[in-house]
Amino acid sequence: MTKQEQRLLAVDAVRGVAALAVVLYHAPRELRSAVGIHPWLDAIFANGYLGVDSFFVLSGFVITMSVASSSWTFSYLLRFIARRSVRLDPSYWAAIGLELLLGYVGFHILQDEYPFPSTAGVVSHLVYLQGVLGYPQISDVFWTLCFEIQFYLILVGLLVVSNLHLVKTRLSQRVVLGTALTIIAVTSVAVRNGAIQNPHEGIGLIRAYQFAVGVVTFLAAKGKTPVSMAAFFCGAILMARLLDGAVAEVCVTALTVGVCFGSIVSVRINALADVSPLQFLGRISYSLYLYHASIVGRASTLSLLLAKKAGLAFLPILGLVGSVFGSIAFAYLMFRLIERPTMRLSKRIRME
Repeated sequence: MTKQEQRLLAVDAVRGVAALAVVLYHAPRELRSAVGIHPWLDAIFANGYLGVDSFFVLSGFVITMSVASSSWTFSYLLRFIARRSVRLDPSYWAAIGLELLLGYVGFHILQDEYPFPSTAGVVSHLVYLQGVLGYPQISDVFWTLCFEIQFYLILVGLLVVSNLHLVKTRLSQRVVLGTALTIIAVTSVAVRNGAIQNPHEGIGLIRAYQFAVGVVTFLAAKGKTPVSMAAFFCGAILMARLLDGAVAEVCVTALTVGVCFGSIVSVRINALADVSPLQFLGRISYSLYLYHASIVGRASTLSLLLAKKAGLAFLPILGLVGSVFGSIAFAYLMFRLIERPTMRLSKRIRME
């Protein structure tokens, strides 16, 4: 294992935990109530949405790591878009197809109500524009992917602009990037706190501060910006959210920042994260996140329906456990069939 791969063990572990948390969150409350799980365990399920907060920080951190040592030109931006498209789109498109297929089957066999999207809605999903164009999300988790694509393009776009000759003759790249990130993060927190109105629900401004925090964390960990300055930036942003009462969100965001920073500067934290189940979940986290909502939702509905008709008390338990482990198994299958091959293919696109 290379030094770089070892440094990312902690990040992979957090990614896996975040994905599993979101899976648990999408187990319907009706199913959890039917099972009768303990209140503290039910609280873990109910707060699984916090995994999304962790994902946005991780995205900022990881994407900055992938582009930090590159030559930022317009040509690079095009190659970046091509590589990310090859890496992300096939799995995402498969998840769209799965949801539509299961919705069709459920509608015609189980008589479930299913809001079939329009052709324009499906096409907008294929290019991550459904939120911007105002179409309903086909799956509950797709909105985060749209935000992340926006963040990627903004970050690399800023790097390209900061690398222009005219800009570099007047300002340093650090000033350009630092000023832009500060403006974005402050505006994002103001929108998140309700101090200013969100200009558009389909634009990821409401979550951009977490992505910015991830970017700054990587720059500080690699010595590209002073740790004290990064700590002040992240601390001020999180304190502003804390003043709005977002205690759980701030705690998860801060914990993710700490793990990301430690993944580069500490050998011990990576050693602690070298746990096979966590690393497994981390590897398949993208597929798990994409497909789980379709699996969990249908398995839960089916188990409750059968329990009501057949009067079998164990079916909700089977549905709850089966939906979680079934999601993991299906995610692993799709990882092997689609995600891993596209990861390899994307690396063939030269970035220099």
